[in-house]
Formats: sequence, structure tokens, C-alpha cells
Amino acid sequence: MLLQKVIKQKIFSAKKEAVIDLGSNSIRMLIYEDFEKSQIPIFNEKAVCSLGSSLELTGKLDPIGVEYSISVLERFKNILGNSRVSNINIFATAAVRDAKDGPYFKSVVEKIFDNQVEILTGEQEAERSALGVILGFEKVDGIVADLGGGSLDIAKVKNGLIEKKASLPIGVLRLFNRPKKKKTKKISQIISENLSSIGWLKKTKAKNLYVVGGVWRTLLKADIFLKKYPLNVLHQYQITREEALDLCLSLDDKKKLRSLKVDHITKSRTNYIPIATNILKQLLLMIAPEKLQCSISGVREGTLIVKSGYKLTAHDLLNNFIDYSAFRTGDYGENYLKYYNFIKDIFKDNENFPIRLLKPTCSLSNIDWGLGAFQKAELVFAQILNTPALSLSHSDRIKVALAGFWRHCSVKHYPDRDYLGLLSNNEILISRQVGAALRLASGIAAMSTIFLDNLSLSKKGNTIVLSVSNQHSQIVTKSVQKRLKSLSREMESDFKIIYS
Repeated sequence: MLLQKVIKQKIFSAKKEAVIDLGSNSIRMLIYEDFEKSQIPIFNEKAVCSLGSSLELTGKLDPIGVEYSISVLERFKNILGNSRVSNINIFATAAVRDAKDGPYFKSVVEKIFDNQVEILTGEQEAERSALGVILGFEKVDGIVADLGGGSLDIAKVKNGLIEKKASLPIGVLRLFNRPKKKKTKKISQIISENLSSIGWLKKTKAKNLYVVGGVWRTLLKADIFLKKYPLNVLHQYQITREEALDLCLSLDDKKKLRSLKVDHITKSRTNYIPIATNILKQLLLMIAPEKLQCSISGVREGTLIVKSGYKLTAHDLLNNFIDYSAFRTGDYGENYLKYYNFIKDIFKDNENFPIRLLKPTCSLSNIDWGLGAFQKAELVFAQILNTPALSLSHSDRIKVALAGFWRHCSVKHYPDRDYLGLLSNNEILISRQVGAALRLASGIAAMSTIFLDNLSLSKKGNTIVLSVSNQHSQIVTKSVQKRLKSLSREMESDFKIIYS
């Protein structure tokens, strides 16, 4: 009864929310099942409507884009009606903000949804993009730059706090569609003049440049392809300043895109890539960051934080996601916590495998689909690498995935070695240790996870100690003893079993 009550409470605690982004180039709707638990949408659809394509020429929204947008929004309304969404947030950015007929378009959208549309100011757009980035990283320190169709929105963030904000009318769609009579100035000159107009930006030397927006994501997707980087995950993908400048040089015109065979990756954004590389190159030269980092979370996630009043810290984000993930995969008894409590005392927090990664490892590696050990290991490894958790960096993902792999098979086996090249030897070693500890716990839990509550694992000096009450001595099978020996070998320790 108690378990049923907990499950029922969790099911009904979910609160679906939707956010609709009326952008200059595209319109997108995302639906979240429970944003506090998981910042990955259960529905995500966009339509390229190009509302801002005629803005520089006429000062108005593109009429064909408006017509197409209305049909898309009518479809979104039907989807919302079938999805039982409790809260809808609709906002518009640069094109609607700057167009003469923006207020009229706003009223049409409000009539469709019977819901208010918020037209963001440039600084609001910059702030919310920064909030979205803060949400998606453990620690944010540097410049956030969100490049859209109508504007470039910039914020300075230090220790997770937004210090400065600015918005510039140099979106890729706007620059690409400038009328011929205005093309006496070169695009690079327009970009330079706009960036130089932000006094505080010129004086900033940032540690990191966080880039947001579809065209920059496409640029970095091309970089992953060109480098044959093994982990095809854009969020928290990072490169050095020098690598970023080389990338800009490599992709600054369409001919280079074709010659490098990345034009199939850029697809609909091919026309905008040269403009995006120009903006990025000038930003990199101006603020000289050590690293460029990609964020898939931005203004939409930031809007939900502002409108719904969420107060989420990095610690809460990961724990909330793991709790949500465990529930969604059927771990109603929260067995992952039993594994965590059993192994946590033999591991100390360190830079090679932070203690905050233990719970994710215990939860995400938990799988039992009747597969063979090696098949489970491979499946777990792939799933963890691609798990939709914003707060896991690329190295975090690989470490957790490796530990999950070794939970299900002997440490004499290895997954795809390309991933191992992204970690240090010490990081690989401790991932093996965590995997071996979980393998021991899995051996004990083979009869029932309840037995993990009746045994304890500790480290005393250079000895791994498994403490067992006499009444549960039958749990310590030959298989369990073999796995304890394997764990002690990985940790370069002795082992002892104490019965009491």
C-alpha cells in the first residue's frame, strides 16, 4: 500500500508545461512532462517560417511566413489540447519585437491560444538565454552568446550570476537578407561595429564562450564530423579557442562546406554558416576565451525558469533527473539508492570520479532485460553516453558509462576504445573500480536488493571489508567472494569478510 501511494503521488506530481518560441527564423514548441525533474522535452517540434526574412527590406514580417506560422500554430494548439498541458508560455523575439506589424501578429497568436504572448526585449532575451545555459552546466563562468535569426544576444556570467546583458541586430537571417542598396558595407564591418558598441564586452577576457542557437550548433556538429569525435552529443561539447578559430577559417564559405563534405550536415543552415563563422571569429578575437562550449539549453528553458519561478541548483538538477529517470524505467522501489548506499563508503570525492556521479551510475546502469552479460554491458554503455541529462559533461558521461559497462561484465572486457582516449588513465582506473563495486553489489542483490540493506561495505586502511550478519551468511556465495576479490584487486587493496 505504501509503495502504491508513493507511485501514485509521483505520477500525479508531474505537471506538463509547454513553451512556444516565435523566433525570427523558426517557430518551435516544446512540452515538458515535469520541468523540475527533467529539462528534456517529451515533445519538440519546429517549423522554419522565416518571419524575419523581409524585415530589413520592408520593416514588416514576411507575409508568407506569417501565413505559414498561423497554420503551424493551429496545429500546435491541437497538440496541446490532446496533451493535457497545464501551463503554456508563449514568447516572441527579435522579428516580432522589431516589425511594424509585430503587435498585430501578437494579437492573432493570442486569439489562437487564448493566452498572452510575451514580446521579449533584447536584454530579456539575453538574460533568459544565459539562465538556460546556467541550467545546463555545473558551473558557468564567461560569455553566453545566443545567435538567432534576428539578433545576437550576449550576457556576461560569473560564478553562475548574470552581470551584464546586451542585444545586437545582427542575426543571421537579418544579415543574409539585407537589401542590395544596403550592401555597401561588408557584413564583417557591420558585425565589428555592433560588437564594438558594447563597451563592457571589449573589456572582457572570458574563460569560456558558451554558444547557443541552431546555426552555431550546426557549426559544431560539423566539427564533430570532421574530427571523427566519438561522442555525438552536442551539449557541453567543447573545443579550444584555437580550434574554434581554425573551424571558422575552414567553413567561412559555401565552397569549403562542399569540399569538406559537410554540406549534408548543415542542410537548411548552409546559407548562414559563413555569417555565423564571421560573428564567432570576431567574438573569439575580442574576448579571447580559453574554451568554446556548446549549449542546447537557452532562451526557452530560461523562460520556463522565469515564468514558473523554479529555483534549481546543479545539485538538484542531477538528483531530480536521476530520480525521474529511475521512476520512468520502472525502478519504483528506488533500488539505485540501495546500490549507492552500499558502495558509497569506499569512494571519496576526487576529480577523477566526483562523488556526485555515483548516484547517476547506480541508476543509469540498472538494467535487466534478460540479455547476456556482455549484451547488457554494451547496451548500458550506449544508453548512458546518450542519456538526456544536461548536467553531465562529456567526460562525466564516459566515466559513468564505463562504470555501468563494467557493472555487467568482467573488467577484462572493454567497450569501444575510441571513447577511452578522451579520459586519463586515472579516470579509467576509478571507473573500473566503481564498476567492480557495482558488480559486487549486483551479485549480492541477485537474490533480492533487500539484502544490500543487511550487509555493509567499507574501507579500513588498505583493506576492503564486507560485514555480514551470521543470519545472512548464505548470501556470501562463491560468486560474491569472487567479485569482492576482483574489487579489491582493482583498488589495489586486501579484502576481508567479517561475520557477526
